[in-house]
Amino acid sequence: MKLFLRSHSALGLTVIAQGVFTWIYLWFLGFQGWEHVLYVILMQGLFIFGYLSYRWMEEYKLYNWIESEEDGTRVIPSLGNSFFSKALQQRIRAGKEAADRKIIESEAAVKERATFMNQWVHQMKTPISVIQLMIKDYDDPVFQDIRKEIFRLEEGLKTVLYSSRLSLFEKDYFIESFAIQPFMQNLIKENKRLFFQFGVYPNIVMEQEELSITSDQKWLKFVIEQLLSNAVKYSTEKSDKLDIKVEKQSDHVRLTITDHGIGIPDQDRRRVFEPYFTGVNGRKYHESTGMGLYLVKEILSKLSHEFSMETKVDEGTSFCIYFEV
Repeated sequence: MKLFLRSHSALGLTVIAQGVFTWIYLWFLGFQGWEHVLYVILMQGLFIFGYLSYRWMEEYKLYNWIESEEDGTRVIPSLGNSFFSKALQQRIRAGKEAADRKIIESEAAVKERATFMNQWVHQMKTPISVIQLMIKDYDDPVFQDIRKEIFRLEEGLKTVLYSSRLSLFEKDYFIESFAIQPFMQNLIKENKRLFFQFGVYPNIVMEQEELSITSDQKWLKFVIEQLLSNAVKYSTEKSDKLDIKVEKQSDHVRLTITDHGIGIPDQDRRRVFEPYFTGVNGRKYHESTGMGLYLVKEILSKLSHEFSMETKVDEGTSFCIYFEV
């Protein structure tokens, strides 16, 4: 109602000005009695009241829809019987249909791209597995270098795969409660080749053996593997160990991964979670895509897990993930 009155305030002021002008005109013509003034005011009031009443009955649905706090873009209701309301409703409905078509087309394009990337990644895994089989019996330094390059290929393919899946995260996750000790033990076992190749080995500390967390195992595994990969790569020239600690703290479980490597320079700390940002370390020590920590941040946010990071140059970096109990 307030919006209706405000939208017709100019009309009300115009009617008042017209009434004043008419009264002054009649005054100079000699009709100076108050009964003439009251007559003019009464007639003006009746006409404007009748007009506004008619407009309100025709368009009250439109004003209620505009002032409503509900999401009015999903279903377009009837906006009244006036020509303006009907024209506006048709225009809104046409715009909504066009927007819905674009959304459907965009979702189909994203799904098609994700499907293509998944197929491509799986096809690329085959020749990598063949190469690994061909060199598994050779331990010469050149073959060790080949294994490191294979690891980089696998890591890049995994980053591509999860980057494409991230846009469809809502359709590809399963939250469950599981014990963190066997989960971490299996994860460390699966990545033992990473530790051997870079000469950096994990030291696992668990205050309690029967701790359970709630998360998605597949996405969480990728996150931890990214953190372990960074910890290993940026520790290899300074330290031969990294610490993994799981502890219970009041209403949550905290997982901390700490390396004793080169740390992150001050000027890079605010940007390490930005996509494609490699920073000083990524350019100086190893080739980097700049996507690892970005994906870590995005996945943890979608899983509703809080996280924190502390780092100091030449001393190392600690990354904490907090799980609700």
